[in-house]
Amino acid sequence: MNLQASTSPKSLATVDYANLLQPMGVDIGNGQLKLVTTNGETRTESYVYYLTERSTDTVKGYVEYQDGDRSDLIGKQWIGGLNAYYNGLNSIYRVTDDKQGKPQLGLQIFLSALSEFPHRDVWNVALAVSVHDSKTLGSALKRALEGSHGVRSRNKTTRVNIKVVAGLEEGTGAIITYQKQADTTNAILYDLGNGTLIVSSFNGMKMTDRKYSQNGGVEKLFDQIATHDAIREKLLKEGDRHLIRKGIEAQTFTYGTQYPDWNFEAVYREELPRWVKDVLSPTVRPWDDRRDSATALIAVGGGAELPGIEPLLSKKNIKVLSDPLWANARGLYTLATRKVAATEAR
Repeated sequence: MNLQASTSPKSLATVDYANLLQPMGVDIGNGQLKLVTTNGETRTESYVYYLTERSTDTVKGYVEYQDGDRSDLIGKQWIGGLNAYYNGLNSIYRVTDDKQGKPQLGLQIFLSALSEFPHRDVWNVALAVSVHDSKTLGSALKRALEGSHGVRSRNKTTRVNIKVVAGLEEGTGAIITYQKQADTTNAILYDLGNGTLIVSSFNGMKMTDRKYSQNGGVEKLFDQIATHDAIREKLLKEGDRHLIRKGIEAQTFTYGTQYPDWNFEAVYREELPRWVKDVLSPTVRPWDDRRDSATALIAVGGGAELPGIEPLLSKKNIKVLSDPLWANARGLYTLATRKVAATEAR
């Protein structure tokens, strides 16, 4: 497929998708987008804040969509990532807020993340992506990402040409990453995401079964903490889910910057086992009959990095291998690299 593109935002030249030089793997999570490229790795909050007018500064995550195949975005400006939260606070759009959030916001957050790398006039991207339900969302996500996009960020214009070379169910990338660390002959993968909990079985690289819950990811734990009596008593309101998540990720359990002598660790320690019992266990339990013959039980996703979760998982012999947050994105990048190499070898 050839699209018209060029160095000028308003004029386009032919882009040959048979010569894609930049493999990338992107995991568009409900909490964070993880992007792996030959230039390095970056992650950004899955937030978007739309602006009513052009920004003249170089704020991180700012993008203006000038022209391209996403006609619905032409003329729009936004800030993606953490700065969306700082600038928009309660006016931000979050991937986790909508079941269609990944197709609706995926390109915007991807372009914001890409703007963090050194500037290029043109990016020709061979992209491997994943989604928690490829049957219902895969085509929509591909349509949202693929094509030619003329954008401005950090006061510079660039052309981003995207070809989606692989669209996989979430977790498949992690199996690619871990295939040398675990026996995946008959593996069960537990993907503990921000907005979803997914359990998948694999025979080698082939997914053989899959079930997911879209109403009980780690976000549910943040909700439990935010609405806890002790939190509301201290703050005189519900807690901010973003600040709670950042405090947990830092393992300091601090809440923002204005409460240096207080943290919510006691509430977290109380709510984590309840989340495991009420939210995680019902997702895991239907797979108990398969566990006896499983060659590997592996946990991935941001939820696998929760403080104190590893001992609870180990009671079920579920292992947390290295860098579970990045496993899926790195596997997607590996696949994109293979696709590009195969194309160049022809």
